[in-house]
Amino acid sequence: MTVKHIHADVETRSPVDLRTCGAYPYFEHPDTKVLMMAYRLDDGPLQIWTYDRPCPDDLAQAIRDGATIVAWNAQFEHLAFDLLADRCGWPRPHEDAYLDTAAAAAAMSLPRALGDAAAALGLDVQKDKDGQRLIRKFSIPRKPKKDEPPGLYWNEPEDHVEDFKLFMKYCMNDVATEEAAAKRLVPLSDDEQRVWLLDQRINRRGIRIDTKSARAAIRLADKAKARLDREMLAATAGYVRKCSEPGKLIEWVQEQGVDLNSAAKAEIADLLELDDVPAHVRKALEIRQEAAKTSVSKLSAMMARASSDGRVRGTFMYHGASTGRWSNTGVNFANLPRPRKIYEKAIEDGLTTQALFGAIRHEDPDWLVMQFGDKLGRPLHLLSDAIRGFIWAAPDHDLLQADYSGIEGAVIAWLADEDWKVQALFDIKADPSIPDLYRQTAAQIMNTTTDVITKKHPLRQSVGKVSELALGFGGGVSAFYSMAKGYGIKLDELFGPVWETADEERRAKAVKRYEGSLARGKDRTTELSREAWVACELIKVGWRAANPAIAASWRHLEGAVRQAVQNPGEVFHAAKCAYKVAQGFLWCRLPSGRCLAYGSPRLKDQVWAKVLLPDGSWSDSEVVDKELAEKHERAGTMRIEGNTSPKVSALGVNSTTRKWERFGLYGGLCAENCTQAVARDLLVNGMWKAEQAGYPIIATVYDEIITEVPRGFGDVKEFERLICELPAWADGLPLTASGWRGKRYRKD
Repeated sequence: MTVKHIHADVETRSPVDLRTCGAYPYFEHPDTKVLMMAYRLDDGPLQIWTYDRPCPDDLAQAIRDGATIVAWNAQFEHLAFDLLADRCGWPRPHEDAYLDTAAAAAAMSLPRALGDAAAALGLDVQKDKDGQRLIRKFSIPRKPKKDEPPGLYWNEPEDHVEDFKLFMKYCMNDVATEEAAAKRLVPLSDDEQRVWLLDQRINRRGIRIDTKSARAAIRLADKAKARLDREMLAATAGYVRKCSEPGKLIEWVQEQGVDLNSAAKAEIADLLELDDVPAHVRKALEIRQEAAKTSVSKLSAMMARASSDGRVRGTFMYHGASTGRWSNTGVNFANLPRPRKIYEKAIEDGLTTQALFGAIRHEDPDWLVMQFGDKLGRPLHLLSDAIRGFIWAAPDHDLLQADYSGIEGAVIAWLADEDWKVQALFDIKADPSIPDLYRQTAAQIMNTTTDVITKKHPLRQSVGKVSELALGFGGGVSAFYSMAKGYGIKLDELFGPVWETADEERRAKAVKRYEGSLARGKDRTTELSREAWVACELIKVGWRAANPAIAASWRHLEGAVRQAVQNPGEVFHAAKCAYKVAQGFLWCRLPSGRCLAYGSPRLKDQVWAKVLLPDGSWSDSEVVDKELAEKHERAGTMRIEGNTSPKVSALGVNSTTRKWERFGLYGGLCAENCTQAVARDLLVNGMWKAEQAGYPIIATVYDEIITEVPRGFGDVKEFERLICELPAWADGLPLTASGWRGKRYRKD
């Protein structure tokens, strides 16, 4: 009988640091070795192979017969099988013969680490915790002994027989744990398995790095940091000897009569915006700001993970976010810094990448300043500006890229049936001379016309753009403030025009809301002036009034989620999505048919309650957990006014801590998840269109598709049109894209 599945797990050794360099350079190294493989063929016995034996006949035959190899984080096993084929004569599995159970776990919002997933699922079989000790012993080089010359040494299995037996047992236990997890997981659909296989091909292609310039940039940065240390020493009269002494810098700044509690990037940026910072303090802070640039660490990460051909591989992670979007590992290509405006202006004025990278290769900080001036030529700032350009196409090839334009705004308008906005986007697509959406939004909020809010009017960005980007998922003052800060918007300056155009009722409500939040120290009132806070609140209210269907969709989504949890097995619809509780998960079926998963959904009772304020008065009623409200009511600090709908919570992976933990599932978050998930499905549709038309993808960054094509092949306009061809399920969705073509990667 032909074997259908090979469940496998390998243990290896290598002098390459897997965490720093990634799997591709790890397996490329000549001293990397596969020590063992635990495997099971279908439902047969669990077996173990070790490096001192040839490939087992049954395993070899299963590979030749095209059996699917099932593994947790299967990319590692894929590379191990390739190494065994190249160096040991094993049969080579087909590149599409793999199935990744970690990918299936991620698609269910479970932890990607096997041990964490096993714990979350409550499996009877758990990952062996002694494994880390054994990995350190056998998989990592040991230090030379006193009588040994310098060289590469290992703890050899024959010298540590009992521990190596434990290592084999650990490897076999991993297969058993993976199999137990697989039985509890919902497998990827056929379509999603195809997406995962495409992801693996993209990772194998890799991203080519200008390694010569990157090495020069790293050396240049070291010289620039040494110079900045000398400048810091001079600026602080010897008090701060190095830029890497934040504690000393804070002490010195405070001694100059300036309040600074942290040397964090945001704190220094806020302080530098003030007009009354003494010139010598400003100089020291600017030096620290430049020295803290992390761009060089990104270049170092690229170089560490580059294979011998200069291509970085294996950095894109399928279903890295719960919505299905990709994330990065090792090199965060999705979080490259934005260039400064002075750099963008220089590029517009004719600064060529050839001249820029030629200057970088001089490795001389003074040369950069001499070539480009004191501001543009600051070395670490300039390297940060140019970071994308270190990614370039192979000889006789170009990068051809396109980015979906305002896709999240288009998707949420389509999901919520915000008809005016959907139509406006179609109109703009048909006639680019029509005022763009940021102008239209700003005009509605400011109760004026697009004749007043011109393309260059400051309110187009400060009110129109920021509100469109910040407020679509139920966000308020905090969300608007955070987004505005990223765009350098001075919120106090918005108060006058926003207050002037608001009616008396909105003004009164905004002021009352501010006073209530201020009394409780909530909603950024400690960071914003009264005028700035009220301006943000009025813009929020104006945006919601202009987008009533989107605002209503938050309530509809939250209601559908609540009803689904209250009525397991029944389906409830909202915003073109459907919710159902089954198998211990809350499922959200998207318009594409793909599902999002939320673990172990629960309901918790809530009440309307008033909070006792410091001045002895009571706040407006707000929604509070019933249990918490009852506790505070007994203490006399809260007054319950009545019951309200229960709150839904679920389990998922915290995007920051990567821990499996409970979180509140409210309407705005549901809207955000659905919007980003639909945007991801549209991206995947565009990726398939690109691949089928001969545009090989090398990267995806949020809503961007980057391909590498032979010079002379393809066309940007054709590519934009191609990736915007809608699947049947997205009928009526306004989708546009804009792209470019060139040798080096850039941000348009």
